[in-house]
Amino acid sequence: MANLTNNQHADAPGAPRDLDKKLVLITGGASGVGLECAKQFSQRGAQLLLIGRDNEKLKNARALLESQFNATVNCFAGDVRQSSFANAAVAYANNVLGCPVDVLVNNAGTIVRADACHTDDQQWQDVIDINLNGVFYFSRAVANQMSAGGAIINVSSTCGRVGAAGLAAYCASKGAVNMLTKTMALELAAQKINVNAVAPGAINSPMLFSNHTDGTTAEAVVKRNVDAIPIGAVAEPQEVARAVVFLACEKHITGEIMVLDGGYTA
Repeated sequence: MANLTNNQHADAPGAPRDLDKKLVLITGGASGVGLECAKQFSQRGAQLLLIGRDNEKLKNARALLESQFNATVNCFAGDVRQSSFANAAVAYANNVLGCPVDVLVNNAGTIVRADACHTDDQQWQDVIDINLNGVFYFSRAVANQMSAGGAIINVSSTCGRVGAAGLAAYCASKGAVNMLTKTMALELAAQKINVNAVAPGAINSPMLFSNHTDGTTAEAVVKRNVDAIPIGAVAEPQEVARAVVFLACEKHITGEIMVLDGGYTA
């Protein structure tokens, strides 16, 4: 299903980007926000290339998307921390699937819950490698094969805009993602490539409940976050996914960090 309205041609001034039959590559696409993005894009007629480390999870996601949305789904397993993997994934799209990547969603991420003084070298490196280096590697690889424009959307965080005690590595990585987003938006604008980010606050997804070492219950995690959000609720993955699809479609928005935080940073 194309996303054009009022008989707009895809190349007409002001028309949204047509996603029908376009190839959307989503890192971390097997669960959480990544899987919700896959659902949203598939409903707009896009083909999907899901990226992740767990081949079994990728297969399960593909089966769900094919059965529920009749989607065209391919999977490619590997580690986003490796630049060679990003290059291989893009080569797979072009040489095996026979089409370039039209939209990239850099969603893969991890978190370490530790302050700066108690973050060890390996924890720091893992967060930077996945949250920042992976975004750079995939963005570079995809941009280098985009000859007719396209869109890159990075999943950032409110932690890239304001500090959060106890999340030193995570905040640093997301702040860097925001600056990379703005810089690549300027560098790629002449090629009609839009580069934007969504910056959610707390999301009802696996990361919100992961890596707590103080015995905090899931209910306590939700309450603590809800108490800090003016709108009184954490975001659901599908709300973030709708913002990602919006940024993928709008050709005149670039270099933007779209915040979805229920008023937290206001």
